[in-house]
Amino acid sequence: MTDGGASMRRWFWGLTLAVLVTRVAAILVLRTYLGDAGTYEHDEIARGLVEGRGFTFRFFADVPHPSGHQAPALPFLLALGYWTFGAGAPAGIAMAQVVLALLVTAGAMALGRIAWQWWGLRGMQLAMGAFLLYPAFAYMPTRVQTVNWTVAFLLLLLAGFVAMSERRGGAGVALGTGVAAGLGALGEPTLAAPFGLCWLALVWMRRDRLPLAVMVAVGFWVVVLPWSLRNQRVLGQFGPKSSFAYVAWQGNHIGASGTDKRPVADSTARALAWRIGGPDLEAQLAAARAQAVTVDADMTAADSAAVRALPDERARMQWFSQRLRADLAADPMAYLRVSATRARMLLWFDETNPRAFVAAYRVPYVLLLAIALGGLLRWRRSWRPGYVMWWAAVAGLSAVYVLVIMSARFRLPLEALFVLPAAGFLLQLTAWRSSATRSTTNKPT
Repeated sequence: MTDGGASMRRWFWGLTLAVLVTRVAAILVLRTYLGDAGTYEHDEIARGLVEGRGFTFRFFADVPHPSGHQAPALPFLLALGYWTFGAGAPAGIAMAQVVLALLVTAGAMALGRIAWQWWGLRGMQLAMGAFLLYPAFAYMPTRVQTVNWTVAFLLLLLAGFVAMSERRGGAGVALGTGVAAGLGALGEPTLAAPFGLCWLALVWMRRDRLPLAVMVAVGFWVVVLPWSLRNQRVLGQFGPKSSFAYVAWQGNHIGASGTDKRPVADSTARALAWRIGGPDLEAQLAAARAQAVTVDADMTAADSAAVRALPDERARMQWFSQRLRADLAADPMAYLRVSATRARMLLWFDETNPRAFVAAYRVPYVLLLAIALGGLLRWRRSWRPGYVMWWAAVAGLSAVYVLVIMSARFRLPLEALFVLPAAGFLLQLTAWRSSATRSTTNKPT
């Protein structure tokens, strides 16, 4: 082992441990497992699993029906905690949060691996250090939500595709990338979009790597196919999740905000503005979320009654699909306007989410975005195949969020991707500073 290799390993594992410890510390300090941990639909499905009702949910119904409303990973993870400690037990929720913290840490490791491949030890230090210190990433595991799953598996699959595009890694990397993408899709099906674009980019750039691309696809479908077939058999909808029609209606019906919520009240926004953090802020956010109004309120009483009168989840999803098509046909320009609104939210802030008004969220994002843009400008002068994979991942996620539905937390996976060009730009700044220092030191007197 070289001294350089030993130093890299020390830094890598030291930063990995720091990421994990800070995430677990956030869980213990904020203690959201005692209150609002964001379990929502996952909680009901998880309770059904441990209480013997199976994977069921009350989707516009008074009694639970067999469901594909949510992808399976988070409900099963939460069910494991409930099975261990009891349905609804805070310890069960905390157990799920710690598992999510471990997954997020694995994502940070993948991020560090990419940065090390591209820029060496210093690049890895900057990328993992930024991930460690970014407030939103530290807070994520305190919420039992799919954003943790998405960030972790997005970075894992990206690391695999970067390695293969740059002629590193063989069959093991290919299968691992496919499996990671499949597991990611079982937690958040939108990951299929960046995965698909990265896969196509690999085939396009590396025809000599076609056997590896086939192995990636095999790994993906081996993981995703069983649950997709279950949904086809039970709900008539192939895929990890059957609620696309409902989600698309939420984001795009006439009068839609672009998200699943209406804009935050001005008084709430003012109360949250420039807040930094802490348990009292968490209590304020929980209260704001409780006051949030879902866009489902845009349904008339007659619409709600009609949906509730339908026999099962499959029929209700078909109702939303038909209503969405009717709304799009009635005012096609409305869809373009709301998509433009989502594009603005994606780049800037989502005024329907209380967290978007908090300084600890806003200020770091603006800094990250500015530094990442500098890094992207620098990439134009130093192209490498892995950058194409980065762009494919960004494009895949952005397309889903702009064209279907947006939320403040949806952008966090993109923010994780932004860390890479930001780290590259910071590395260049340190190089410029070192060069200027040497030039000044060596200047003749």
